[in-house]
Amino acid sequence: MNTAPFFDFYYKQAKINSIVIMDQKVIVIDVNQAFTNNFGYTRYDIAGKHFSILFTREDKQVNKPQQELDTVISTGQANDENYVVNKEGHAIWCTGESILVRSEESETYIVKDILNLQAKQQLQFFLNETESFFERVFETTKDIPILVLDGSLKIVKVNQPFLKLFELEQMPESGSRLPDLGHPFWKSNQIRLELSNVITSQQPFKQRMYFLEQQSGEKKAVTLDSKVIEASSGKKIYIIAEEVYPTIKANT
Repeated sequence: MNTAPFFDFYYKQAKINSIVIMDQKVIVIDVNQAFTNNFGYTRYDIAGKHFSILFTREDKQVNKPQQELDTVISTGQANDENYVVNKEGHAIWCTGESILVRSEESETYIVKDILNLQAKQQLQFFLNETESFFERVFETTKDIPILVLDGSLKIVKVNQPFLKLFELEQMPESGSRLPDLGHPFWKSNQIRLELSNVITSQQPFKQRMYFLEQQSGEKKAVTLDSKVIEASSGKKIYIIAEEVYPTIKANT
C-alpha cells in the first residue's frame, strides 16, 4: 500500500498538530495551516529561514537548536519540550517530535510536529509562581479564558476567550469592579466572597465548579482556578475558566 498520500492529508487537515518541513540543514521549506494558526508565521514568513528562529534567546545561548539537530541526524528522531517563539515574539510552551525522513529521490528532510501545550494543559500554568510566566500565557493564549484582578478585586484585564465564555460584548476598563462586567455571575455575593477569601487566606480555589446562565436561558458548567501572585505592583489574582459540560436546559 502506498501510504504517501496519508501524510499529505494529515499535513493539510491537522488542526492541533503544527508541522514544519525542513531540509537536513534545518532550513524551513514549508509549514502547515495549523502551524500558522498556532504561531502566526505563514509559509512566506518563514520559508528559507533557519529553524532556530523558533527558539528563545536563552535556548540559543545553550545551543539547543544544534543539540536537537545532532540528535535527529544521529538517531533519526528527537523529542523536545521547550518554548517556541511565535511571529509576535512571544514564547509559547510546546512539546514536539522531529523525524528524519527520506524522499523517493533519496533526499533527506526533517519533519517537526509541534503541539502547543498552552492551549491544552492550562492547569499546569499554576505550578509556576512567576508573574512573567502568567503574563506570557495571557498574551499568547487563544483558547483559555483568563481574568486578572488586583488585590482589591478590581479588574486589571481580561482576554478575548473570557469575553466569549461570558457572552460579554465589550472589554472592561482597567480598574472597574466585577459587577461592571455585566454578567449575573460576577454580580453575585458568593463569587465576590470567595475571591475575597482567596486574598485574605492565600488559599486559591482549584477546579471550583459553577453553572452559568446564558442569554438563551440555557446553562453551562464551568470550573474556575485561581492563583495569587505577588507582582511588582502588588497582589494579582489570575483566574482561569474552563467549560466542562455542554449547555443544558435551565429547567433541568
